[in-house]
Amino acid sequence: MFKRFLKPILLGIVITSSLLIVYHRKDYSMLIIMSVVIALLLFFTLIAKLLDIKKIKMAAEIKDRTVTWWWMVAVFMIALSTHRVVSFCFMGFLCFMALKEYFSLLPSKETGGAKNLSVKDRLPVILCYLAVILTAYSAYIKWYGFYIILVPVYMFLLIPIIFVLQNRTEGTINSLGMISIGLMFFVFNLGHSLFMVNMGAMVLLFCFFLTEIRDLLSFWVGKGLAKQFESNESKLSNIVSLKIAESVSPKKTWAAGVVTTLFIMGLSLGFVPIMPEFPRGRLSYNYALVLGLAIGFFGLMGDLVFSMIKRDIGIKDSGTLLPGHGGIIDRVDSLIFTIPIIFHLITWRYF
Repeated sequence: MFKRFLKPILLGIVITSSLLIVYHRKDYSMLIIMSVVIALLLFFTLIAKLLDIKKIKMAAEIKDRTVTWWWMVAVFMIALSTHRVVSFCFMGFLCFMALKEYFSLLPSKETGGAKNLSVKDRLPVILCYLAVILTAYSAYIKWYGFYIILVPVYMFLLIPIIFVLQNRTEGTINSLGMISIGLMFFVFNLGHSLFMVNMGAMVLLFCFFLTEIRDLLSFWVGKGLAKQFESNESKLSNIVSLKIAESVSPKKTWAAGVVTTLFIMGLSLGFVPIMPEFPRGRLSYNYALVLGLAIGFFGLMGDLVFSMIKRDIGIKDSGTLLPGHGGIIDRVDSLIFTIPIIFHLITWRYF
């Protein structure tokens, strides 16, 4: 009986501790957002319970998703509410785990298509993991000049040099392409989250919250529109059901993408009063709409790009680490596109 309540008790301790730390620090802006997130999770927990009672087909999946969300939010909250070092360790570890998961999915010619890396690729892969450490360190000391050239210049040149020293010829373009994509997506793009910590935890929370809400809304808006127009043969129905890329994701439509983006733009306005003071002023409502638009569009594209990659590899989910969600990549795919865009938009306008 005790084991049954152990996880909920631990979860409650982590979340309560985070809220108390933020409250004693008098960071009321973050406290508001954390409270909103917890309220949303409580709402979806109630929905999952009701669906379970009614024996709805999707009840088990929604329950698993909600439970996983609780733990992801709890870990994220404790990382942002405690010491700055903890935030960097958390984001660096997230980059490492996403990169590791990506490499575990890649097919290898030497093993007849088995989903693991070849022996010759191990050294370049180890260097990629070391790049995560260097990225985290450069962000911690706020050395953006080094960070901005580490992956796209030094690592991009070093990997093919390693291939030459390994005396390789066959399959080098394929391996170089896959490794370079991993570096750009999971070290460089996702690594911008580390520099968002330097901007202020609220900036990171802004991007994470709206991106993940976009993913959630996209699912329900898409289902709602499909149900509303499923038996309708009108011209409006044809417009609403227009697919973005049917081979990549058969259910993704432009209409759902536009509606979801409008929702995100509206939600972005709620962050304006609680965002921190930047060197060149506070976030304006007009610019918040621009950021919301960027998150809506690039979040959608990130989702579709990784759907394309998974279809090419021949998998549905990137892993099984997160019950109801899949793998790490399934949760950060949109963030890989929104984080660097939002970082540079805010930097350009306010720093």
